[in-house]
Amino acid sequence: MDALFRATRLVADPEYHWNPRTPNLTGQTIQFWDYLDRRHGGLDYEDVSPHALGRLYVRFHSSGDALPLNTLRHYVARVERDGWVHPATRRMTRHWKRHLDLLGVRDPGLRRDRPLGMSTDEVVDRLASRRLCVDNRRHGGPVYLDGTRWGMPLRKVIGMDGHANYLLVILRDLLPRLVPGRRVLFVYDDDLSYDYALLSRVTGALGARPARLPLGRVPLDGTVRASRYGGWDDVTIDRLSELCRTEFDSTAYRLGMRLYFIAMLKRTSGEPFRLDLLRRALSRAERMVRDAHHGGSPSERAGACVKPSGWVDPYRLTDGLFARRSRPAPLGLLDAVFL
Repeated sequence: MDALFRATRLVADPEYHWNPRTPNLTGQTIQFWDYLDRRHGGLDYEDVSPHALGRLYVRFHSSGDALPLNTLRHYVARVERDGWVHPATRRMTRHWKRHLDLLGVRDPGLRRDRPLGMSTDEVVDRLASRRLCVDNRRHGGPVYLDGTRWGMPLRKVIGMDGHANYLLVILRDLLPRLVPGRRVLFVYDDDLSYDYALLSRVTGALGARPARLPLGRVPLDGTVRASRYGGWDDVTIDRLSELCRTEFDSTAYRLGMRLYFIAMLKRTSGEPFRLDLLRRALSRAERMVRDAHHGGSPSERAGACVKPSGWVDPYRLTDGLFARRSRPAPLGLLDAVFL
């Protein structure tokens, strides 16, 4: 995302939008916060390591100890009213911010609270007026996004318990920002492709020009799994940063991580994570920075990689950089996009 945004900024004026209220209003987050408060209420999260918080997250998901969402509305109310964030999440977010800084990654606003632009009722009313949702709340039922006109099944966005899922929260944040003809690029986990295909159809029906970029997860030991199942102890960002930065300087670390996760693993991450290949990418980055030259236009190189929907393809751009083994990399492009 960082390479995509910075490269696109060389040829256009994009806006990078991310809102912490979106994940903080999801059922998974709220139920985890409640679990921490009930089972570990005495913890001082300032003294809990991010790794230990991750282990608590895995333990929560394996415990089956999640309360119904209709009993946890006080968490939703605090987030909606004050932008409140649980101390465990504040602790982890500060940790992520530190690593973003080490990697030279632009902070999308991890700690900047943004009230959502529309209420749930306003979004449902707007969608219903365009026949884009089915609202059964007056009968005690759920609300569905309606993609049947495109051959897509109904997708529940508000349950019978009244809880709105992440799609409805995204629409609350996004719809006030849509203007006819505006290009929107959705970047998301590949596991959510159906939801984002529907979201793309809905925003297109409302006048936007949407495009999608699904990102695959990186296999560990040949298996792709969510973080809630564990198995990540040896490949956390703490561990990778420690291993890389003891041998390479910060510039090689920034570029090498991008070369590995963009050019070598690609978008779909079909190959499993390999520390030896990451080290090879860092060595390559070290040489690339040492031999970089001052010629060439960064905007021209980025412009050659623009997709029809208007954004610069970071995979094509990075592949071109990585493949030029016999020619020094242009320093201007490295500075503008990768460092």
